[in-house]
Order: sequence, then C-alpha cells, then structure tokens
Amino acid sequence: MVDQNQTVGQPPNTRRSHRTQPRMQRIVALVALCALLLSACGTPANPTTGTDNTGGAASASPAASAAASPAVSAAASPAASEAASPAAGESAAASPAASASAAATTAATGSTTGVTDSEIVIGSWGPQDGPAGAYGVINRTMDGYFKKLNDEGGINGRKIRFVYENDSYQPAKTVAAVKKLVEEDQVFALVGGLGTPHNLAVMEYLVQNNVPHIAPATGSTLMSQPLKPNVFALQTNYNIEATLLTRYALDNLKGQKFAVFYQNDAFGKEGLDSVNAELKARGLEEAVGVSYEAADTNFSAQALKLQTSGADSVVIWAVPKPAGSIISEMDKIGYKPQLLATAVINDPALFQLAGPGIQGLVLGSWLPDFNDMSNPKIAAYHEFMQKYLPNEPVGGFSLAGVAYSEVLVEGLRRAGQDLTRESLIEALNGMQNFTDGLVPSVSYGPDDHQGAAAIYFMQAKGDKFEKLSDFEELK
Repeated sequence: MVDQNQTVGQPPNTRRSHRTQPRMQRIVALVALCALLLSACGTPANPTTGTDNTGGAASASPAASAAASPAVSAAASPAASEAASPAAGESAAASPAASASAAATTAATGSTTGVTDSEIVIGSWGPQDGPAGAYGVINRTMDGYFKKLNDEGGINGRKIRFVYENDSYQPAKTVAAVKKLVEEDQVFALVGGLGTPHNLAVMEYLVQNNVPHIAPATGSTLMSQPLKPNVFALQTNYNIEATLLTRYALDNLKGQKFAVFYQNDAFGKEGLDSVNAELKARGLEEAVGVSYEAADTNFSAQALKLQTSGADSVVIWAVPKPAGSIISEMDKIGYKPQLLATAVINDPALFQLAGPGIQGLVLGSWLPDFNDMSNPKIAAYHEFMQKYLPNEPVGGFSLAGVAYSEVLVEGLRRAGQDLTRESLIEALNGMQNFTDGLVPSVSYGPDDHQGAAAIYFMQAKGDKFEKLSDFEELK
C-alpha cells in the first residue's frame, strides 16, 4: 500500500528526507534570527545563580539567608534562576553559536546592566542592627549623598537610584543580599559594601559576574591583593595601619609588652598578624592574642585575660560595640594599659560605648578630622549633613560614607555618557592623584587598586579625638 504523501517510485525514507531538509533550514534560520535579536539588545550573560561561589556561606545558614531576603532564596536555585530568565537560558541551549554571538557583542559594547537614559542603579549592603549596627549610618549617608547629587542634576544626565540591604553583620545574609542586588535589582555597580568576611563571602561571585565594587567598607588587604579587575579598594589597608600603629606605640609611647584584642575572623587576624610582624622585625616578643566572636555580648573573660597578660599596651582590632565593651570591662577591673585601636572605630559613638576608660586611646585615621572646620571639605561635609541628614550623627562613619560615594561618582563622571561597566573600570584605572574628595589622594592603575595608603594618629581627650600627627605612609 502506498502512502498518500509518498512519490511513486521513491523509497519511503527518501521522501521523508527531502521533507526534513527545508524544515531544518527553517529552524536554523529561526535560531540565527534569535541570535541577531539578542545581540542587538546586548543581553548580558545570565549570572551563575545556581553555583555557590562564596565558599558555602549561603548554604551554611538557609534560614538566615531567607530572613535577610525571602525573595532571594528562589534565586539561589538553578531552576528559579532559569525561570527568571527563560530567554537567555533557552537561547544558550538552542544554539551555542547564538551564545557566542551574544557574548561577543557584550564584550564589544560593554555591560549596561542597571543603566538607562535617565538613571544608574547603584547598590550596597551593611548592618543596620547587631554588633556593628553603628555602621548603618554609612549606607544612610551614601543615600543622602546621592539625593544631593540628583538634586544638582545627576551625572552626565542620569540620576542615581540607590538600593541598599541590611545584612546584620552576618556573612550568610550578605550572600543573599548581594544576590538580590545583582539578580533582582540589576545594579550597575556596588559601593561601600561593609565587612571583611562579608566581602570575602561574595568576592568570587562579583568577580565572575563582573560587577564593579567601588570602595568596599573594609581595610582588608584582600580587597586589592591579589588584584581583582572589578574591585577598587579605598580605605588604607589593615596591614599598613597596624604596622604604623605598632611603630607609633613603640617609638612614641614606649610600649614594651603588647596584647591584641581581636575579632576572630579575617578582619581581626590581619590586625593581629601585622602587629606581630612588626614586633618580630624588631626582635621583640609576640603580642598576646585575645579573641572574641562577632556574636559575643559579654567580654569580662577577655578583659581578665588581657590583664593577666601583663601587657602595657593593648591594641583593639574590633568593631564598635565589642571595642567599647572591652574598654569598659578593663576599666571596671582597674586595668589601665595604653590603649591603641584601628580606624574602624573612629567615631564619637565610641565615647558613649566605652565610658571613661576611653581617655588616652590612640587610633589611626585615613580620613580628615571630622571636627576640623578650618578644612573647607569638612565644612562642606557638615553643611551636607545638616541639610540632607539632620538626624544622623556627624563622625567618622558618616564621613566614610561620603568618601566612598565621592570615588564612585568621580569614576562615573570620567566614564562619560556611554556608560558601561567596562568604561567605569577603565576610567578608575586611569585615576591618578585624585584630590577633590575627602581622602587627601586617591590613585588607581591597571595593576594597583589600593586607593589610599596613608594614616595619621588621633587621641581620645575629653569627649572627642584630637590630632596627634600628620598623614604618613609605610616606608
């Protein structure tokens, strides 16, 4: 019996083969058309949301991640990620050639994620509560700074839309917050994301997705070493700071035996290791290390350990609440060594947290004195705070928020009207000796993303910090 669709005299499979060829040609043509449409739109590659690029921080605490951002929990799964971006996922599966074409177009034109003709979406994260809640003013200050900028016309015709997330100083929550910012809010870049372990938890993810992070709110050396092409550190790193602080204690304060109260993570350990490296270089005994965990609330045991160490100089490498608490606890038991501390607690809030035991504390600063009204930049900072943030405290933390914002904004200005992530990175790599912001001098280059490299010293006297020295760099 002959198939009605079969040509007489032809084998059955021959006719089917002839019918299949035009069908395949139409499919190939359709795929090619999709590729051209995707290329014209400049669709960026879909982020690798299904992979935990943070050393397992997200999976370590699913509940914490969900609490930080319930909507983001779906983005952590590959299925949800594919559902969120079917066009990108389907085109990649349908045709490798189409994916290559889209990637080539993105490389040629640059990523414009988070950029429209009228706005630039910028993101950040930090604690608004918890042991480091005092740092919350940094994000709030950046928000105020961008409102001021928008009131003045924006940047190259665009306004800033700023989105920031509260991570409660918990790295697992940072992971969820950053994924939300990148995948849901579609931020163009990040600025001033706070914390050493928190930055490290999302570093690989940001590098793989080429999301610029300008001025992370940490002095960790790992922000700039080894070099990450999309991460630009600003704050003088902890190694420089701790080394100069130890030298000051030895040379100017005549310290002989040291102890270090430090947070038991990458932040605290860099401070401890840098102090010990300088002591070792001078042939002196290592400092006694006394650690605490970020979630600790009682520090009486650590105060006793510090006292029994016999140290005449105690270096505090801690965030505000633990720093204030250990100073208070040492004062309670009558232990009064020379106190020294990292710049990360350089804020008037410390006086209330620490009580009278703070008197005489010496700490470093990478930013100008926030009380120095003879400095026109500080006078402008006070004016800005009064107008845009009248209920927020003037101090080192809000001052840092302005400094972080200034560097990002300068980079955006230099990147020009045709803004892409790549043009921003290129503009920052060309920034040499930028002196228009609060930081005395900021320089970047293709092989150096450190930013600032100097500090000076201040001392607690009465109800404020007074300047002891001029800026100096590590030699």
